[in-house]
Amino acid sequence: MCRSVSLFKKQNESIVSMLTSNPSAPLTELADAVSELQKLMLYPDGKLSTTACMAILEFNQKEAQVKEVCDLKKIKLRPDDSRIYLIVKRKPISSTNYIGLIEKLYDHFFGTTSLTMEEYFETWLQWRAAESSTTEKTIKENRFLWNALLKDQEITKVPLNSLSVKDYIRYFRIITKDRQLTRKRFNDLKSIMNGILYLAIENEVIDHNCLRDINFKQFSFKAEENNIKPYTEEERLQIINHLGDDFYSLAIKLDFHLILRIGELKGLKWEDIKGDTIYIRRFVDNQNEIIEDIKGHANEGRRLMPLTPKAKEILEQIRHQNPDSEFIFIRSGQPLATVTFNRRLKKCCEELNIEYRSSHKLRFSTASIMYKNGVEDTELQKLLGHTSLNMTRHYLRNITSQEETAAKMSAILG
Repeated sequence: MCRSVSLFKKQNESIVSMLTSNPSAPLTELADAVSELQKLMLYPDGKLSTTACMAILEFNQKEAQVKEVCDLKKIKLRPDDSRIYLIVKRKPISSTNYIGLIEKLYDHFFGTTSLTMEEYFETWLQWRAAESSTTEKTIKENRFLWNALLKDQEITKVPLNSLSVKDYIRYFRIITKDRQLTRKRFNDLKSIMNGILYLAIENEVIDHNCLRDINFKQFSFKAEENNIKPYTEEERLQIINHLGDDFYSLAIKLDFHLILRIGELKGLKWEDIKGDTIYIRRFVDNQNEIIEDIKGHANEGRRLMPLTPKAKEILEQIRHQNPDSEFIFIRSGQPLATVTFNRRLKKCCEELNIEYRSSHKLRFSTASIMYKNGVEDTELQKLLGHTSLNMTRHYLRNITSQEETAAKMSAILG
């Protein structure tokens, strides 16, 4: 393909000749040639305006910084089109003229294109705090994971636009070697990196997320130690029958009749009740902010939940105690407190000599009890608000105790 010859061919030839004819000599002669080029480009009419003076001063400052990080005496001239260029990390950076080349070199070493993951991590956290519904707790967890797995790593110190798929694969192989990480921890790490890279794309720091080109099945993970047990059907009934009729006891009872996150329970409004169903469409976050969305922001999270006759009875008792609020569990402007909810549940468990599990396990327990009583996992997926059936199956993976398994083996095998 034929390339057009640079309009600054003569100036480029002169500058390259000065730089390469005597490499040990100072670059004093270059200053005159650059001044002529600046005059040609910045004030061709011969009138040195204020704007031109500012442009010359800015260029001189950039040139001085570029000289500190690369050897300008290695600049070369491309014979086919007379463009001027310099090899940086085996890649040519070129321009039609010397001034343009300095601008590109400056941008490469000091501009946005030189930003590293380490530098951009703080920008991403600030963006998360200001522009998204991410909680302070999640941001703290992001920083903790960054400090544990990414801080001071070589991959975080290389300019983002210089990283390749191979660089990311090499890093992932190092951290997953000998199954050092669980899959969950790895996925949490990947979420942080994805977040940084997508924000960098949005801000035109890079134009592609290399993580999309990686086959993550090639990595091996540490087996997760998960001994979380749901409340059994018997324990659920014991707790429900033992609790009183105070506001928090009623909240616990209702949660045992639904499959909700505690934040979703707090976000329920009376108007969400439609006959024998209740619409789940908002939650209250850890800062007691009402979020008109569902955690995870997936469409599947917005869902209808059937109300059993017992659930409707409990709701009537709650309405009697909280008649003036549009929210079921916000009284006098204050949402249900998770700490108080869990404290009340723990006290009940201690009185019944039942192993205590927090509010999150109520959702897990109700789903597992329904599953063991014949409800299909596809139905539970909709009730849980999961985006995939795999998520639901992961949720239900430990519902059968060792004792139940042993009893089944004895009955079947003798």
